[in-house]
This record gives sequence, C-alpha cells and structure tokens, in this order.
Amino acid sequence: TIVSVNELRKVREQTEKGLQKDAIILPKSELDRIRLASKVVTKDQQMHETQLAKEQKEQQRIMFEARKKRMRQMDKERANKLPPSEFQTEETQKKTGLLNNAQKALDEEMDDVKTMNQMVLYSKCVTIRDKQLEEQKRLEREYLDENKRLDIMMEIERLKSIKHREEIEHQRREAQKQGALVIIDQIKERELERINQQELLEREKQQMAEQIEKLKAEEEETLQRERVKAKKLLNEVEESNREALSEKEKRRREELRLDNEILEYNMAKAKLEEEREIEKKKLQEQKEKDIQKLRDLQERAADRQAEIDALRAKRAFEEQERRHRENERKEREHQLKVMRDMEEARETQFRERERLLAEQARQERDEFSRIIRSQKEEAEKDRQVSGEKKNILKEHSLQLRTQIIQNEETTKQQRLDYLEEGRRVRQNLENERKRLEEIKHSKLGELKTLGISDKYQADLSRKKISF
Repeated sequence: TIVSVNELRKVREQTEKGLQKDAIILPKSELDRIRLASKVVTKDQQMHETQLAKEQKEQQRIMFEARKKRMRQMDKERANKLPPSEFQTEETQKKTGLLNNAQKALDEEMDDVKTMNQMVLYSKCVTIRDKQLEEQKRLEREYLDENKRLDIMMEIERLKSIKHREEIEHQRREAQKQGALVIIDQIKERELERINQQELLEREKQQMAEQIEKLKAEEEETLQRERVKAKKLLNEVEESNREALSEKEKRRREELRLDNEILEYNMAKAKLEEEREIEKKKLQEQKEKDIQKLRDLQERAADRQAEIDALRAKRAFEEQERRHRENERKEREHQLKVMRDMEEARETQFRERERLLAEQARQERDEFSRIIRSQKEEAEKDRQVSGEKKNILKEHSLQLRTQIIQNEETTKQQRLDYLEEGRRVRQNLENERKRLEEIKHSKLGELKTLGISDKYQADLSRKKISF
C-alpha cells in the first residue's frame, strides 16, 4: 500500500508525543550504519563493501522498477474494476495537474527547450525592431510629404504675390498714361488759348496802327500848333512803346524760363515714352518759342494761369506717385511679414515634429526596455517556480521511492524487468523526442499567433530533435 506524506507526518507526531526532550529514536538501519562506521576496515574491505553497496543499490533499483511496474498494473486493474470515488478523482486531477506542471517545468529546463526559447525570444525582439523601423520610415515619409506640401503652398503664395505686383505695376502704368494724356490735353488747351490771344494781339496792333495814322493825320492838319503837342505825344508813345517793349522782353524771358522748366519736366517724363512722343514734344517746343515772341500782358496772365495749372498737375502727379510708392512699400512690407510669419510657423512646426519624434522614440525605447525587463522578470519567476516545483517533485518522488522500496515483496521478475528496461529506455527516448517535437510545434504556433514573420521562424523550424 502507498502511505501519503500527511499520514506519515501524523504517525510521526503521534509517536513523538510521549517522548522526552532528551530522548531520540534511531531506526535499525541508522544503528547498523553507525556500528559499521565505528569499525576499522582496511582498504580492500572498504572497496569490497563499496562494491557490495553498489550491487545492493542496483538490486534495489531493479526491485524498485519491478515493484513500480507491478503496482501500476495493479492500479490499472483496480481502476478498471472499481469506479473512482469523487475524492480519488479530485486527487487524481490534482496529481495529474501537478505532474503536468512539473513535467512542463522539467521540459523548460531541457537544453533543447532553452534553445527554442532563445529562438522565440530572438524572433520577438527582431519583430519588434522591424515594427519600430517600419514606424520610423512611415514617420519620415510623412515628414517629407509635409515638407513638400509646405513648399507647394509657399510656391503658390509666391506666384500670387508676383501676380499681385504685376497687377499693381499695370495699374501704375495705366495711371501714368492717363496722367500723360491729361497733361497733353492741357497743352492742347493752352495752345488753342495762345492762338486766340495771338489773334487778339493782331487785332489790337492793327487798331494801334490805325490810331497812329489818325494821329498823324490830325497832326498834319493842325500844323505847327499841334506839332509840339504831337511831338510830345509821340515821345510819350515812344516812351510807352519802350516801356511796353521792356516789359514785353521781361515777360518773354520769364515766360521762357517757366516754359523751360515745364519743358524740362515734360522732357524728364517723356524719356520713358516712345521716340514719336519725343519728336512731337520737340516740335511743340519750337512752336511755343515762336509764339512766345508775340505774347503781351494779357497773354502773360493767361500763361501764369497755365503755369499754375501745370504746377498743380505736376504736384497732383507727384502726390499720386508718392501714394503709389507708399502703397508699394506697404505691400512689400506686408509680403515680407507674411513670408517671415510662414517661415517662423514652418520652423515651429519642424521643431515640434522633431520633439514629437524624439518623444515617441524615447517612449518606444522605454516600452522596449520595459518588455525586456518584464520578460526577464517573468523568466526569473518561472525559474524560481520551476525550481520550487522541482524540489517538491523530488521530495515527493523520494517519498514514493522509499515507500515502494519498503513495500517491495518479490524479485521473481528481475530478469524480465531487466530486459524490459532497455525497451523502456528506448521508448522513453522516443517519447522524449515526440514531446520535444510537440513543444517545438507549440512554439511555432505561438509565433504565428503573435504574427511573427516566417523568415524569423526559419531557424526554429529547421531545428532538429535528436538524441
């Protein structure tokens, strides 16, 4: 019969209750061992006893195997004859689970399984590394695409700015053309007014000549009496003529100076016009010089008004030019400000993207370190648990072996069991190989479930199980 550990513990406690604190109980085997150890033996006797102990140990092992086999057979027969009770079923399940866990722990301690675990861990690590590289490439592609998009936007803004400046330049040229047309119309009006003034001068000169002739006739009629008076009048007329000619010369010089100033202004503006306009202005200048010789006091007033109009037109044109240049300056400043703002926004976005990429890389490194650290901790825990389970199994196995050896009754099938041992060893090796193959397929299935690439499963797939 098999005595459990709990029952042995209870028997031992009940036995030790009546003992004194300074009393001990030695089993017969321990007493014999002490007696044998106290004897003085020779080297040959010691070798002989060692050989006998080895043979005895071998015989005990053979007996142990035979008894274990017989007990298994008896357990099978008893299990076939009697249905297991609920307690037995529960105990069987516990033992089965414990044995399975122990077997898994023992399997994990095998060199081939450790090699497989290393391959699995390497596959997971390189897969994580590939995912990180793919994510990094994706972020780099997004960064390049964003830069291309910003470059396109900046190019569109630049083309819009160029088009806007061209429109402003076109409007400015149109305004210049309109201003030039207004000045030309003013010149034409002045020319017409000068022609009218010239006609008036001609009529007045004609009237003056008629008056002089009349005076001469009157002087001739009044004879000597009127000669003094006529002479005096003639002198006055001559003086008046001299003053008129002097005033006319001054007026002509002033008009010539003003016309030269206007002409210089028109010539400065006309340099940007076509050659035809330049020739036309030269002809007009010559014509104005001829007309200026015939102007009088009234024409002086008209010319003064024309000069004022021309100066007003010049000031208006210059004021328009100043406003246009001011608008252009403000527009350039606005464009520069927009470009600076866009550049600053782009730099800010670039720095923010770099910071996000660095933060993401740091988080990925921390996550990878945490995974590796967690895997190491789990592996350490598994090793500790497997060690504890292994110790429990060894202790339990030792107790079972002790009980089987104590309950061994016969050695009739020693030879049969000895022959059977070889077949069983081969069977165990085959079972061991099959179990390793199952573990290998289980590891491959785990990698496929995790989505590991086939190229990282190749080493584990090619691994051969051999003994």
